[in-house]
Amino acid sequence: MKNKESIYAVITGDVVDSSKVDRAYRDLLIDTLKEAFSLAGTLTRKKNCSVSFDIYRGDSFQGVITDPSFALLTSLVIRASLRKAQPESSTISWDARTAIGVGPIDYLPDEVSEGDGEAYRRSGPLLDKMKTEQRLIVNTPWDEVNKELSVQSALLDAIIAKWSPNQAEIVLELIEGKSRKTIGREFGISQAAVHYRVKGAGWHAVKKFLDRYQFIIRKQLKT
Repeated sequence: MKNKESIYAVITGDVVDSSKVDRAYRDLLIDTLKEAFSLAGTLTRKKNCSVSFDIYRGDSFQGVITDPSFALLTSLVIRASLRKAQPESSTISWDARTAIGVGPIDYLPDEVSEGDGEAYRRSGPLLDKMKTEQRLIVNTPWDEVNKELSVQSALLDAIIAKWSPNQAEIVLELIEGKSRKTIGREFGISQAAVHYRVKGAGWHAVKKFLDRYQFIIRKQLKT
């Protein structure tokens, strides 16, 4: 197995039903993606991890995460950001499909969407083959890991599909490490209201999956 420094994660994604997004919200959609990429970079930079993304074809994006154990966190930030930003008048739910590929990268130019290597080949083609109801898939060099993550990804999809914009906003606050007391004070809501939103967002299960993903990826990288 190659050492940790040679293994990356590539996320390839697109916005679900982007053609149905009202033109008045197109700028908001793109700005939301850019802000999500920036937030993911800020959160992972503290862990000596770099996150770089390109947007192409208007509604598609591709990014490289230098520490693959943070790829699921990055995907979650993107999807929660979209769910949070969804306008009240929107007739569709804002979300993204994301395919995470883990492996070496042979070529990494400034335009990350033009790179090449195993991580890219595990990511891009997966998005093209992704089933309609599926919005998250992870493919690594390790078969047993893929089997486990396939099940957990399906469960996470089911949770995210039920998020309201308020619940997605709470998830982002929790990902940033804010306490429930701080969240309540910033939002001007009671602790009971915070608890209700956290519970409704399924945060307990989401956090367990995030932690489990990081654990098994890091374990494999040390092998």
